[in-house]
Amino acid sequence: MNSYKYTKHTSVSNYGTPVQKRVAWVLGVLMAAAIVVLGLLYAGAARYQFVAEQQLQKRINSASIDAIEHVNRLTGGVQSNSASRLAQVRQQVYYMDQLNDLSIAIKGEGGRLLPDSAIALLYEDIDTYERLLQTATSSTLDARTTLLTHLTALQELLRTGRATQ
Repeated sequence: MNSYKYTKHTSVSNYGTPVQKRVAWVLGVLMAAAIVVLGLLYAGAARYQFVAEQQLQKRINSASIDAIEHVNRLTGGVQSNSASRLAQVRQQVYYMDQLNDLSIAIKGEGGRLLPDSAIALLYEDIDTYERLLQTATSSTLDARTTLLTHLTALQELLRTGRATQ
């Protein structure tokens, strides 16, 4: 009986020449370095987006505070400076809208800081108040109260961080 079938042959496999081994080693090091560099670049970009979003939130909050202050200066009746004060409120709402659009441009739809419905409601309130100013036939107190309520609600959403929900 032949026992050579059952004998264990030990052989050392050589997986390439020394030059091929060096090339494979260098490629491995380059791949590891590329992974580290890409990770650092991604971290930097993520940090930039985070810092940009924080800055935009701060500016939107500041604009909402300014808008509330301008609304508080409005009276229940029509005065000579009511239109200019309302224009300042409109300017702050427009500023918040533009900052929100900028955040969306940077981060996509996930970067939305204010709901569209809130901005649309504020514009509607301002337009209603402006119509009352132009006709000067009725009190603007209800329109002022509604505008102030919506601005205060928006600021509360910003404060609690639920503005995008």
